[in-house]
Amino acid sequence: MTHHRESSPSSRLRHWASRLALLVACASVVATSQAISDDVFSDPYSGAPATLTTEAPKTRIPLVVLATASKSPDKIVEAELTVLVTATWRPADPSQTEGPWLRAVLVEGETEFSGPEAGILLLAGAPVTTEVQTYLSRECRLGSTCEWTANLDLELPPGAPAGKVELVWTATAQAHVVDTSSTPKGFKVIVSEP
Repeated sequence: MTHHRESSPSSRLRHWASRLALLVACASVVATSQAISDDVFSDPYSGAPATLTTEAPKTRIPLVVLATASKSPDKIVEAELTVLVTATWRPADPSQTEGPWLRAVLVEGETEFSGPEAGILLLAGAPVTTEVQTYLSRECRLGSTCEWTANLDLELPPGAPAGKVELVWTATAQAHVVDTSSTPKGFKVIVSEP
């Protein structure tokens, strides 16, 4: 009986060690199964500043991400979009220092599904920044160009205190090619508005 008690913790340990080895092995198979090229980044793109008010608490900014190459492999391109939003709240009542929440959501294409979102609490007169990022899911084979569309939705909650929010934003995209470790010739990524 005493012998059994001593061996029990070590056999449990062995069991966990073998499970861990299995997990590590699985992870490395996933990591090495597909070559991908290095990420290529776009220049940051800043559009016109936007304003939200309690009367017009929502705005939608359409964005286009383009990946092109001068010599194009017939390969899948994967892309990501990141938008940095800086908001300054100007309350109608100057004594009101704490503002509403601002919600930033990235929606890919024309889908009704909302994508990744970020929220930030606004403070009177002080610029605050949040970042929202999405992986662009639509598979695209790089013929000569790959194009994705996304919408940046910015909104204040219902019942927000009276005032306006001044918004400035900058979008950056990055993309890489799957199944090759070399970056295609002349591969570039561009973010713009349609």
